[in-house]
Amino acid sequence: MKKILIRNARVYDGTGNRPFSADVLIEGEKIKQIALTIPAEPGWEVVDAEGLALSPGFINTHSHMELEIIKHPEMASVIQQGITTEALGQDGSSVAPLTDELVKEIADNMAPLAGRLDGPYPWRSFGEYLEYAKQAHPAARFVSLVGHGTIRMNVMGNDNREPTPGELEQMKELLARCMREGAKGLSLGLIYPPGSYGKTDEIIELAKVVAQYDGIIMVHMRNEKDLLLESIDEMVRVIQGSGVRLQISHHKALGKPNWGKVHQSIAKINDLRALGYDLTIDQYPWEAASTGLKVCAPGWAFAGGEQAFLDRLRDPETYRKILAETREEIEVRGGAHAILIASVATGEYTWMEGKRMDEICGKLGMEVGEAVLSILQHEGTSVVATYFSISEDDVRFVMQAPYHCVCTDGIVGGKPHPRAYASFPRFLGTYVRDKKVMPLEEAIRHITSEPARRLRLWDRGLIREGMDADLVLFDPETIKDVNSYMQPDLPPVGIRKVWVLGEEKYSG
Repeated sequence: MKKILIRNARVYDGTGNRPFSADVLIEGEKIKQIALTIPAEPGWEVVDAEGLALSPGFINTHSHMELEIIKHPEMASVIQQGITTEALGQDGSSVAPLTDELVKEIADNMAPLAGRLDGPYPWRSFGEYLEYAKQAHPAARFVSLVGHGTIRMNVMGNDNREPTPGELEQMKELLARCMREGAKGLSLGLIYPPGSYGKTDEIIELAKVVAQYDGIIMVHMRNEKDLLLESIDEMVRVIQGSGVRLQISHHKALGKPNWGKVHQSIAKINDLRALGYDLTIDQYPWEAASTGLKVCAPGWAFAGGEQAFLDRLRDPETYRKILAETREEIEVRGGAHAILIASVATGEYTWMEGKRMDEICGKLGMEVGEAVLSILQHEGTSVVATYFSISEDDVRFVMQAPYHCVCTDGIVGGKPHPRAYASFPRFLGTYVRDKKVMPLEEAIRHITSEPARRLRLWDRGLIREGMDADLVLFDPETIKDVNSYMQPDLPPVGIRKVWVLGEEKYSG
C-alpha cells in the first residue's frame, strides 16, 4: 500500500483551532498518522512542506459540474483551486431522475447551468446517474442534491399551476426514492421555471420528506433583490413547517438599490439560529453573479417549456408584456452595461461572448430589452450571462458570518464567470490574507469541516487519523486568484499539491 509522508507542515486541521506543526502520513486512502516527527522508511514518498499550510480538501457546496465530471473527468478547474468534493444538483435543477419522454426537455432545462452532453442522457433514475458519473472516474469526489424543478417536470411537466393531491404524492414518492438512492437533499431554484411555479405549501410537503432522511435543502431563493427579506421569511415557513435543515445558496443582495440589505438578512438569520433553527448560507466571493440570460425574462413566459416561450414572443400583445417586464428586470440588475454575455452555445451570435450588452445593443441596433429577447429567440435559453450587481462591502460582510461557507456556483464554457476557476484561492488570498476578514484557521473551517457537517460527509473535512486523505498543501503567503472576466480560465497561484483519497491529483 502506497505511503506518502508530508513533512514539516503547518497543519490547519479544519476545526478552526490554531495551526500546529506536524508530519502527516498517508497510507492508501486514509490519514494513517499525525505526529511531530515521523521517521521515513524506504519506499515512502516524502513531501517537504516547510513553510506551507496543510488543510483538509476544500468542499464546494454549490456546483454545476454535473456533466463536466463526465465530459472532462480531470476536472482541472476544480482540482487546481483545492476542491476535493463538489456538491451538484443545485438551483432546483438536476440531471436525474427522468423518463424517456423527458430526456430532451430536461437536457434543455439544464443547459444554461450545466451545458450539454454530446448525446442524450443515458441514465434514468437518480441512482443510475450517480453510478454513471462515478464510472467516469472524476478527479474530485462528488455528491448531489435532487432538483425540485426536475422532480416537478417528472410529474407535472412545465405547467404553471399547483399540483393536485395525487401529483404532490407522486412528487414526494419520487423524492423519497432519490434520497434512498443517494441524494443528499433537495435543491430549490425559485427563480427558474418550473420550480418557480411551486408555492410554499408544496415546498413544505417536500421538505418533510427530506427531513425524514436527515437531508438538507439548498435554495436559490425566490427573490434576491427588493424582496430579499420576504424570501427569507418564506424559507423560515418551510423550516418551521417541516423541521428540515436549510442553506441559502450564494447569499447576496442584487442591484444597487438593495445593497446593504444583507445586514438585515444576516441579523434575521442570527435570530433564527439562536432559536435553534439549522439555517446556514454559502457565497461566491465576487461582485458579479452569473446565470442564464433567460432570468431577465419573466418566469411566467416559460410555462409549457422553451417552445411555448418562443411562441409567446411571436404574439405581438404578449411580446409587449414580456418586453416590459424584461426591461424592468434588466434595470434592477444594473442596466445594459452591467450584463456581460458569457457563453452562446451555437449560432451566429458567438461573437457576443465576452462583450457587455450595451456594446451588443449598439451592434444590433436595438435597445437592451429587445436585444435580450432577440438573443433568446435566436439562440435559445442556454445563453449564460454575468451580472455586475453585487456590493463589495456586502461580500465582505456576508463571509464573516460564522455559518458561511464558500462555493463556486461555477458554470463553464465561453467566457464564464471566473468564480468557476478560483473562488477558494480568492477567498483565502484576497479576503482572508489581504483584507483580513478572519483568521486563516477560521477560514479553513468555513471550507472544510463546516460544509462536511452540512452534507453529512463524516469521512472528510478534518485532518485526523483514520479520516480520508483529501488534503490541500498551499502557500498562505501567495495563494490568490489571478484570472479575470476576460481571462477566466487562468489557474490560481499558491496551490502546491492536492490529494484525493490519498492520490495526488495536482502538483503546482
